[in-house]
Amino acid sequence: MNDAERLRRELRAAREELIRKQPDHTDETAPTASCLPLMPGRDEAFLRLAMMSREELETHVERLERDLDDLEGRIDCPEE
Repeated sequence: MNDAERLRRELRAAREELIRKQPDHTDETAPTASCLPLMPGRDEAFLRLAMMSREELETHVERLERDLDDLEGRIDCPEE
């Protein structure tokens, strides 16, 4: 698996985790939908994402998107 594919997989997993962490309740004290231990439907390679807060995940997604853009930009325009 190449770097771009690895970044895409992690980006997809991070976005899915963000969706899981969307509040299902209006009460702020309600438990989150995302809890360890092992959760069905999660990619084992990215279980650490489940430990991140919503804010951390949003920042991580932004970084992954930038990294992927940079990587694909280098592929499209190789150094001369």
